[in-house]
Formats: sequence, structure tokens, C-alpha cells
Amino acid sequence: MRNLFQKTILTAFFFSILLLTATNIFAQEETSQFNIATYFTGIGCPHCSLASPYIKEILEENSNFILIEYEVYEESMNATLITDYNDEYGVGMGIPVLFLGEETILVGDSEIKNNLKLSLSTNTTTNTFHLPNDRVPLEDFELNTLKGYPKIYRKDRAVIRKSITTLSEAQNKEIVSFLTNQLADWTLQIQEGELVTPQIVKYPGGSETYQHALSINGWVLQWNGDVVQTKAEINDDTEFCDNEEEVVCEEPISLTKILGLALADSINPCAISVLLLMLLAISTYNPKDRRQILFSGLAFILAVIVMYMFYGFLIIKAFQFLQSLTLFKELFYKGLAIVALILGTLELKDYFKYRPGTAGTEMPMFLRPKMKKFVSRITSPLGAFSMGLFVTLFLLPCTIGPYVILGGMLSTLDFLKSVPYLLTYNFIFVLPMILITLLIFLGTKNIGDVTDWRNTNVRMMHLISGILMIALGIVMFFGLL
Repeated sequence: MRNLFQKTILTAFFFSILLLTATNIFAQEETSQFNIATYFTGIGCPHCSLASPYIKEILEENSNFILIEYEVYEESMNATLITDYNDEYGVGMGIPVLFLGEETILVGDSEIKNNLKLSLSTNTTTNTFHLPNDRVPLEDFELNTLKGYPKIYRKDRAVIRKSITTLSEAQNKEIVSFLTNQLADWTLQIQEGELVTPQIVKYPGGSETYQHALSINGWVLQWNGDVVQTKAEINDDTEFCDNEEEVVCEEPISLTKILGLALADSINPCAISVLLLMLLAISTYNPKDRRQILFSGLAFILAVIVMYMFYGFLIIKAFQFLQSLTLFKELFYKGLAIVALILGTLELKDYFKYRPGTAGTEMPMFLRPKMKKFVSRITSPLGAFSMGLFVTLFLLPCTIGPYVILGGMLSTLDFLKSVPYLLTYNFIFVLPMILITLLIFLGTKNIGDVTDWRNTNVRMMHLISGILMIALGIVMFFGLL
């Protein structure tokens, strides 16, 4: 009996030790202490190309190291953030520089390579994001508070911001979970987002490739290992934004809206007027050579497309900067809709009470003599192209409105992804100019006929454009498409 009692006590003691050990293991897993650093670097910086590969080695060795990287040479918006850190820490504007914890600032490749390992082992302010003038515990961290276009690394994974959007609470939780949990556990869960093709992630001195990628409302998660199953695979109608939360979801790019904006812009009277003046100058200089009219007209139109693609790039970049401001972000798409409604109202005003040179709908009167002076100098296709590059500046006051709205819509995309939409818009924008050039070249119409038609129907053109703009404004404001 005594032996049985002793065996029972020993068995209970043994299982108690196992239970305590298991509890301690799980407790450690639950309370992992992460060292979170912010790192400024630049692709093409020679010192960065020494520091960044070393930091990548540390990331591979230390699974509790999270790095927020801001590349400042290829992503100009990130460069402005150095000022915020310099204002607080006074470290200057040079790179590479790494901020870790309350007091550790490593400037230059030598300091990083000599001191990073020791700094990670002695850092006492773990599980804390050190933002300029703010300290945020990991459990309260919101990715929406990060400015610019960061890349966030942890060992075998990366989180990359591709466009400025506002994550819902659930989306933010999913991405933070991706960064902090074991990948084997995270991949077992059903995730929001869309599986996409992984892209090579460049850093100074090298690059990283991953096996899988998941896109979530402007952010891309890339990792190695098992793939996840998404809600979209289960239900194609899954809505990734919670409409009950006061957040701005990434606006889907609607081809209908783009076509509507382009059509409204294409029938703008001032664009047609400039083309007619150019063709008149060409036909006056070469009255019997119709080929000069064709080639000069097409060269002029090509110049318009080239310059408007450039303007589109500038507009998109401007909107991407503005979207980094939280206040602007809250009103972004409503603001675009209101601009469309205002432009449409101005077009309707020109139908009911026409006045040449109305701001926003026609070229201002004070610009017209200067524009005519430049256009009258065109005598060849090469001259038409060269002068066309410059004359587009005179078109901007009367054609830029719809294009600004388009730039706002496309600003959630990388510029390369927006190029097909810009090309589609600009092709539709110049379509009437192509048609007029062909009609005059074929002899179906002469320049005088087209000019008379334009003058006779100018109010009707404003009416059609106004109706299209107001309809688009309503659709955008209420999110009908």
C-alpha cells in the first residue's frame, strides 16, 4: 500500500513538472519579446550596400527582430520622413541610420555592423514601435499610422506598402498577426486578401525572393513556406472592407468611370480649336500637300499624348503624397466626386449662359493670343510635334479637371499599373482630333467647315460634357459603380 502511495505521489509530481514546463513554453510563445527597429537606407548608397546585407543576416538569425525599412532614393516620399526623426533625435539627414529602442541610434555602416548584435541583446524597450514623438505598444499598433512606403521584415517574411489606403481593424490585425505569429500557425487560418505573384524585393546590396504573396488593401505580404487559403477562394463575393467602420477602402478602378471622364474631356471645345489652328497653319504653308496635314495632325496629337502621360504621372504622385495625410485620406473619394460635380455645373452654365473663356471649361481669353502666336509658327510635322509638346500647357486650364479626377482614382496604384488606364483615357481624349485630321486629309471636310461646326455646336458640347461629369460625380459620391 505504501509503495502504491509513493508511486502515485511520484507520478503526480512527474506530470506536474511536465505541465509546468509546457505552460512555461506556451507562456514564452505568447509573450515573445520583439526588438523593433526603424531603418533608413537607399538603393545606390555605397554605405547602405554594406549595412543592409548584414542586417538581413541578423534578421535570418534572430526571429524576434522586426525591421521597418524606409528606402529613400527610389521612393522620394520616404525621404521626407528622415526630417521627422532628425527633429526628435538630431542625427542629421545621412543614411544608413537605424533607430532601436529609446536610446540606440546607429549611424553609418560601421556602427551598424559593430554594434547591432549587442544592441539587440541589451535592448530593454521591446514590443514597442518608436515613431517620431510617439511610442506605441505592439498590441496597439496600427499600420495606418505609418507614413510613406515602408517595408517591414521579420526573418522569412516581409510586409510591403504598395499604395496609400486605410486598413480596417480586421485587416490591420491580420497583418500584425502575420508579422508576430509563427508562420505555421498563421498559414492554417483562413485569411482575407488575394493571392498574387510574389515580386523580388530589392534592398541595397542585394535582393530577396519569396514563394508566396497575399495582397490586402494596398499592402502585400510575402513569405516562404506553406500557402494560405483566402476568403475570396471560398466566396468570390467576400467584402474585405467593413462598411460599418469609418474607413476608406481602396477604390476599385472602374473602367466605366475612366471612359466617362475621357468622353467628357474629349469633346472639350478648346482642344479642338487648338488642333484646327495648327492645321490651318500647316495648310496655309503647304496648301496642296494633304500629307503634310495628315502627318502634322498626327504628330501634334502624339505630342499631346506624350505630355498628358507626363502630367498624369505628376498628378498621381501629388495625390499619393496627399493621401499620406490622414485628414485628406478621410475625404479623398468624396472630394473627387465633388470636383466632378463642380466641373459639370460649370459646363452646364456654359450651355445656358455661354461666355467664352470660362475657367475650368475653356481656355482663358488672355491666353488665346499667345497660343495662336505659337501655333502659327508650325510648318512641318516635326514642328507640329515640337510645338505640340509646349502648346499643351495652354490646354491645361480647360482640360485638366477630368484628368485630375482620373489621377486621384489611379493614385492607389503603382504608376506602371496605372499606365494602361492613362493610355486608354488619352486615346479617347484625342479621338475627336484624330477624326478631324482624317476628315480634312481625305477632303471630306475642310478646316472652315469644321471650324463652323465647332462654333455652332459649342454650347451643345458643353451640355454633353456637363451631363457626363455630373452623372460621374453622383456615381462616385454614392459609390454606385
